[in-house]
Amino acid sequence: MEIRRDTFWNISSDMQIWFYILAGVASVIFFYGFYRRYRLWNRGRKEKIQWKNIKENFGYFSHLVIRQTKLKKDKVAGAMHKMIAYGFTALFIGTVLVFIDEDFRIPILQGKFYLIYELVLDIFGLVFMVGIVALLFIRGGKFRKRMLQSKMDYLFLILFILIGIGGYIAEGIRLSETNIHYAHWSPVGYVLSHLFSGSRLFNGDTYLFWWLSHSLFAFVLIAIIPFTKLLHVITAPLNILISPVKRTGDFDAVVLMKDDQKDRIDVRHIYDFTNLQLLSIDACTECGRCDHVCPAKLSGKDLAPRNIIMKIRDNMLENKVISSFISTEELKQCTNCSACVEACPVSINHVDLILAMRRGALPEELLNPHAEEALVHLEHDENIWGSPWSEREDWTKGLNIPVLRKAEKTSREA
Repeated sequence: MEIRRDTFWNISSDMQIWFYILAGVASVIFFYGFYRRYRLWNRGRKEKIQWKNIKENFGYFSHLVIRQTKLKKDKVAGAMHKMIAYGFTALFIGTVLVFIDEDFRIPILQGKFYLIYELVLDIFGLVFMVGIVALLFIRGGKFRKRMLQSKMDYLFLILFILIGIGGYIAEGIRLSETNIHYAHWSPVGYVLSHLFSGSRLFNGDTYLFWWLSHSLFAFVLIAIIPFTKLLHVITAPLNILISPVKRTGDFDAVVLMKDDQKDRIDVRHIYDFTNLQLLSIDACTECGRCDHVCPAKLSGKDLAPRNIIMKIRDNMLENKVISSFISTEELKQCTNCSACVEACPVSINHVDLILAMRRGALPEELLNPHAEEALVHLEHDENIWGSPWSEREDWTKGLNIPVLRKAEKTSREA
């Protein structure tokens, strides 16, 4: 018997047509949603994507996206996320290969390669499912207080579980009905095929239902990605790869724009951010790691780095004034320690965003006037009084304050 994939086993030609129609609808919705967000990023000021940053970021990309080193501090959640990420990536690649094999008529899924393909996808699919169930357990048990308890988050997890279960059931029925000699190369499906033997619920007659439900859930997932935080599976790697990585403590307000001119970023309205900054905001996964290390948040103040990012993201559809949804107290409470930046697994620079909004708030007199004056003097004169260098010591006159001066060379006898 020839070893090859039979993608549409037991599926009529009419149902195949409907499959492609639904796949097309889901794809159109996906690309529309992604273009919609892309258009919003481009309403920001046009920061130039520099090739030198991309080259430098490859190593950083390997650490954050492939090895996911920033998740190691929380070993359980880190391992769980790796299982989901690696499993999802393997299944996505497997789906692309099916598309190439079936629709481009390039016969790659056959022979030994197909056997290895089945084994790898079965294993990674199981890894993905274990990771999803573990995340559902952690979130449901509220073992990570930093995680938001949103109904949508639970619906995402349930949708992933339904897709995984439907795929394995369809595979188990197909292997049970066809009795192919290489079925053991799909270990999960092989076990299920024995369990389904003689079953009224899982057989050739019900195969269409399980196959169709699996496909429909997958299409729903594809369609909703750009409209939810699941978009981070695309924007997070993009942000890590193309955004300039700054060293902690580098608060340079000037960026290189597309016209090769350097410009200072002062943000009064949302679209005063650069396009790359808006992209980074859409990379947020709402994991809460930034809040977990923020000294302002931990001391009970109003500032929460995650809330800052989510507020900007949720108001991005309009060019709103920043002060209409972010208070000046939140902006002032940031200590610029960059703990949030170091903790963020998707390389969002919260401090740059907050400082840009602070600079934008000065002309609108939203900060204390004395604080505004001090900040301006500090920037231009490097002291809070605005005094020239020759007068920096004048404030000490009459106060008997010792002033360090260059020591004169003196000789001492032994």
